[in-house]
Amino acid sequence: MLTVGSALSGSARRMGLKKALIFGEHALTYRELDTHANQIAWVLHQEGIQPGQRVALLLPNGLEMAEIYFGVAKAGVVGVPLNLRWAPPEIAYAIANAQISLIIADPEFEPILSSLHLDQVAVLYTGSKGTWTERVARAPSTEPNFYEVQEDDPWVLVYTSGTTGKPKGAVRSHRANIMIALALASELGISSEQVGFAILPMFHVNSMWFVTLSMAIGATCVIYPHRTFHPHHVIEQVNLHSVNYGMFVPSLLTFLADAVESGKVRAEGLEVIMTASAPLDSTLRDRVIRGFPAARLYDIYGSTEYGAATMVRHSLHGPLGSVGYPTIGQDIKILDDECRPVVPGAIGEVYVRGPSLMTEYWDNPEANQSSFTPDGFLTVGDMGYIGDDGLLFLVDRKQDMMIVAGENVYPTEVEDVLLRHPDVALAAVFGVPDARRGERVLALVTVREGHTLDLDALTDLCRDNLADYKRPYRIKITPNLPIGPSGKVVRRLAKESWGPLD
Repeated sequence: MLTVGSALSGSARRMGLKKALIFGEHALTYRELDTHANQIAWVLHQEGIQPGQRVALLLPNGLEMAEIYFGVAKAGVVGVPLNLRWAPPEIAYAIANAQISLIIADPEFEPILSSLHLDQVAVLYTGSKGTWTERVARAPSTEPNFYEVQEDDPWVLVYTSGTTGKPKGAVRSHRANIMIALALASELGISSEQVGFAILPMFHVNSMWFVTLSMAIGATCVIYPHRTFHPHHVIEQVNLHSVNYGMFVPSLLTFLADAVESGKVRAEGLEVIMTASAPLDSTLRDRVIRGFPAARLYDIYGSTEYGAATMVRHSLHGPLGSVGYPTIGQDIKILDDECRPVVPGAIGEVYVRGPSLMTEYWDNPEANQSSFTPDGFLTVGDMGYIGDDGLLFLVDRKQDMMIVAGENVYPTEVEDVLLRHPDVALAAVFGVPDARRGERVLALVTVREGHTLDLDALTDLCRDNLADYKRPYRIKITPNLPIGPSGKVVRRLAKESWGPLD
């Protein structure tokens, strides 16, 4: 049975006392992780949470977050990880949209949740006497027998930044997530003898998949233990735990290359280096390959909705620009605006079909209809073409998406907040390169006729309604913005009008 809970149980039988997860000075064996997941499933059952209902997780990185992921899996309950960097209105939207039955939260978020007045939603705080922690400790440790989880049952509902406003919830099944683990392990040559590293926050699908992959094959996985991200801490963990595989966004690869060149990290340790989110330039790629001659460097293209769609292994002085061939079980096709196949080599919209795709967008029939084809292909709006050798090339990211410190940011979501201000007439948001964060968010706004705009008040509005990484680095007032034939602001031309970037 391809379910997340059964995958963990199988590894626990095989691996027993082997370390499954490491977080700072703490660790869990496979047997302990499996037992705790069973107890959590029983607590959810005792709370009256029925299979298929949704439980929000507002938790920082840690062993507890991993245990709860596997606990909801064994209970047949749907986990809804909430981004810790979201502003209160963003958290409130996800809780309401997902129709949350229970929130499991770290006590530090009690002030935020209290301010949202969620009277109809129960909250259990971890670490608080008499609530979550004590309940789990007293629960049965036996395998849950109150519901037989099916492969097609949803395991998680993960919110993606909205390309046209509000975020959409991607429903992902047990089978889809296990298939990502099996495909990556097979394609990358990862085994139970290795040590993985989940670097990003665990509310991200990236780290969720890394932990799932490691637990499914019986490897050990290190979870990044610091609340704030710093490259020095990443290098420290790689050395301390002799990490063999991990996902490093390009900005972090720069620090990794610096570290190996200065002798701060052992070159022979890393065996599989993965990157995603932004294209690699040839200089950085070659520095990594030279610095880690025993490692295999891969670029992976995917999304919350797709899983891992394509993959390419980089080589020294090799070609750049492609995101690779379809991973095991995935089909790729390129369609025009009428959903018709384009001629070979022509640019169109990328569609993916395969076993790791999400099931649907939660409670969003319009998005499902516009994103899925009748024969099961899915698009997230990326444009690209397939070369003569079958490699996929991307030519544009979906809907002007920006990637800030590894987080997806969509202009429309930021523009919607700017336009709430009564003195703003039009807004255009776009990204520019930034050496440290990948990109930074800039915004141009026009002022309503007869009004005066206070930029400090507009900045405050963004701070109150947007996660920190989504907030504009700078906001400028402009007399007008370029309007296209459809009556919409043309972001590309607006970006050109900004002038020299400082």
